[in-house]
Amino acid sequence: MIQGNDVDWHYVPLNNSFGQNINNVFYATFGNQKAFVKVNASPLLVSISQVGLTPKIIWTKRNSNGDMLTAQSWIDGLVLDATEMGDMQVNQTLATLHHSKMLIEAFKKFGNHVTTPRHLVDTLYKDAHKSLLNNSYLSGMLSELREATPKFDPQKAVVVHGDVNHHNWLKNDHSGKIYLVDWDTVALSDPFVDVAHLLSHYIAPNKWREWLSYSGYRVDEEAYAKVKWYGMLSFLKQINENLWSDNLQAANLEIIGLRNFSNIFK
Repeated sequence: MIQGNDVDWHYVPLNNSFGQNINNVFYATFGNQKAFVKVNASPLLVSISQVGLTPKIIWTKRNSNGDMLTAQSWIDGLVLDATEMGDMQVNQTLATLHHSKMLIEAFKKFGNHVTTPRHLVDTLYKDAHKSLLNNSYLSGMLSELREATPKFDPQKAVVVHGDVNHHNWLKNDHSGKIYLVDWDTVALSDPFVDVAHLLSHYIAPNKWREWLSYSGYRVDEEAYAKVKWYGMLSFLKQINENLWSDNLQAANLEIIGLRNFSNIFK
C-alpha cells in the first residue's frame, strides 16, 4: 500500500495484458501530471534512465512504510507485438545496454556479483516445477544444459536485462521511440542472456548472422553455440514460469518453440 507523504498523488494499480494485477506497479496522477510508479525498483533504474533505455525518471522518494518509490514519465503507447521485435531499435537498445561501461560501473557500486551460466542453469534446476522435472523431454534438455555449460569470462560480463520478452518493450505512440521496461531481472552477465532469447523467439535463423554482425558480435562457432545454449535456457525458463502460474497453454507453446529451436542445430 502507498501512503504517507504521497497523498498528493493518486495511485491506481496496473494490470497486465491478462487482466491480472501487477504487484507494486501503479499509474499515478497529480493534476495534469502522469507517471508510472514502481515500488522498490532496481536501484540501477536511475542510471538506465540516464542512458535513455527506459522512460525518464521524474522523482524518487521513500514513503512512510520505508518503501522506495520511483516515478517515470508516463508513455502513451503499447507493448510491442512479437512480430515487431525485428525493429532495429530493439537491436540498437540492446547494443547500447551491453556496451555501456557506465552501467557496468554503476551496477558494481551496489556490490552485486556476476551471474554465470552455471548459476543460471542451477537456479532453474532448483526452482523447476515438478511437471518440468517429470517430463522426460524437458528434464533431458535441462540435464543437457547442466552438462554443457559454456565458458564465460566474468571480466567480460555486461549489464543484461534478463527478460527481453516482447511484453517488456514499449513503443511511444507520438515519437515512435522504443523503450525497454521492467528491470527486475537486471544482472551482470553474458550478453547472450538477452541476445539468445531475442534470436530464439523472434528472429528467423537466416537473419541471425546479419543481426549478430550488426550488433558487433563475431559470427563464429562459439557465437552460435551460445545462441543454442542460452536460447534453450530461455525456453525452459519460460516454460517453468508458465507451469508455476498454471498457464498450460503458454507452456505448451513454449515447448513447441523449444522443439523447433533445438531442431535447427541438428
